[in-house]
Amino acid sequence: MHTPPPMTKEAEGGSEAADELLSTLGPRLRELRRIQSLTLEMLAQRAQVSRAMISKIERGEKMPTVGILVRIATGLNVSLSALLGEQAQSASVQLQRANRRSRFRDQSTGFEREAVFSPAEGDDIEVVRHVLPGMQSTGLLSPYPVPTRKLVFSPSGPLVVKIGDETFWMEAGDALRFDVTSDYSFSNPEATAVSYYLFMSRHKGP
Repeated sequence: MHTPPPMTKEAEGGSEAADELLSTLGPRLRELRRIQSLTLEMLAQRAQVSRAMISKIERGEKMPTVGILVRIATGLNVSLSALLGEQAQSASVQLQRANRRSRFRDQSTGFEREAVFSPAEGDDIEVVRHVLPGMQSTGLLSPYPVPTRKLVFSPSGPLVVKIGDETFWMEAGDALRFDVTSDYSFSNPEATAVSYYLFMSRHKGP
């Protein structure tokens, strides 16, 4: 089985990359919360994340897991990419450089997320690359307030996708499409890291 290469040297777990992410994530989270006139308590209730955790993230004291980040993004009604990094400006043609992509590493599992293409404001197409270490899982991820459809493509190895009460076993090269209407998760059933892609479409209109 092919082992995917690490996304960047920093993504291998260096504290420097984590510190850099925390230094930008905290202010961005605080600004998004204030734009929506949300107190810590209000966001905590909407996101189902403790007030203390949100406060620590804003102060740059705690690196959240990907599950917590998804719940916070959902509570703010923004995409995870919007929470983690700047979105591209709207234009008929958009070029997004590889060295400027938004990246996140879950320190508890080694799970890595890379925003290959983040949509401009109002657009609905996004491409994300995940890398899951051997025998690891993303944990349960919550659905979004905006109707979202995902297409999962796993070129490098097997992947177990749990959607609500259903479990789907994907082999290398398989693709799976689903509407995000319930909790879901991705798990790597083997010892070797697996890299897979998510193509996401969001529909804000009727």
